Amino acid sequence: MLVESRTRLALGALSAACFVSVTSENLPVALLPQLASGLGVADSSIGLLMTGYALVVAVSVVPLVALTSRWDRRTTALVTLGMVVVSNVVLALAPNYGVAIAARLVAAAGHGVFWSVVASMAARLLGPGRGGRATAVVFAGNSLAFLFGLSVSSWLGTTFGWRFAVLVVAAVAAVTALVIRVTVAPMPALAPASGSRIAVDRAQFPVNVTTLLVVTGHFAAFTYITAIIARYVHLTGPSTSLLLFAHGLAGLLGLVLIGRHIDHHPRATALVTTAGLAVCMLGLLVSPGPVVSGTAIVAWAGPAAGIGVVLQAAVLRVAKDRPDLASAVYIVAFQIGIALGAALGGLGLDHGMLPAAVLIAATGGLTSALVVWRSRAFAS
Repeated sequence: MLVESRTRLALGALSAACFVSVTSENLPVALLPQLASGLGVADSSIGLLMTGYALVVAVSVVPLVALTSRWDRRTTALVTLGMVVVSNVVLALAPNYGVAIAARLVAAAGHGVFWSVVASMAARLLGPGRGGRATAVVFAGNSLAFLFGLSVSSWLGTTFGWRFAVLVVAAVAAVTALVIRVTVAPMPALAPASGSRIAVDRAQFPVNVTTLLVVTGHFAAFTYITAIIARYVHLTGPSTSLLLFAHGLAGLLGLVLIGRHIDHHPRATALVTTAGLAVCMLGLLVSPGPVVSGTAIVAWAGPAAGIGVVLQAAVLRVAKDRPDLASAVYIVAFQIGIALGAALGGLGLDHGMLPAAVLIAATGGLTSALVVWRSRAFAS
């Protein structure tokens, strides 16, 4: 009973780490107008804070995962959370856009390493055959980040200023690191099985293709969700926070449903996630008014919440012997998707063609669904 209680606490601590990581990563989304005004740059330049962050993760994750491959996994998680703290303190004090970029790069350097170990840590806590469920449990922090992290950050930025909001995120990251140190037992790195790398590379290829397609589509629209809300739902200011809250609540519900079925029906859950994104985006494009548009934006969170779970679970299934390295490669595809999506969406925003970003999201969802349908990597 004591062991089960400690396991629950440890999973909760890892979920909290996911929460603060996602909240920190997406601060430019939640604070887009405040950051642009405070730093004296265009909205699309704040979008580039997402693009630059993602590119740094994509370039650095594989060598950094290799460098830290012998570290205790708990130590790895603590170090990367410490980088989130430092990054956001520097960002809160940034006098100009250049310092803001440098601050974001600090967290970006540790971001990929954190996400390469957190799912496998959770899987080790719950035991064999429960990797998908373990991933869903800790990834609940992602949905909570969209439910509370983004909406509360947006509200704090509107009410008290963006610098205060960023400092709050730094404080939450520090507390989360302390909780992990207390609740998660030391977790030595696992030695990979001999000769597993080539098989993993081949089996993981469809997962990485799916990742690139669906993440590019999602972030082409999501990076500018506040602008999409203003355009289609006609809400700005504090009202935006309320819709983001509803969006996050729908994401949490979607994650619960996906978590219940991911281990037994991996292909079906992957199709719901990818095709569901396309349906929501198409609904937004043909929407006759703000009520339907608002509904589409809220519903969007359901499949969006499942993206990380179904993809990470697929990685763990095809790379049982090398989960950290396989996760690192997957993270490269994920971060390239974020960077590409944010850049494409920014081009549409700069040229007054915001619907183009929504169309890219719909296309990404449809094409990734086709890959899922054809690939054995998503079969049970």
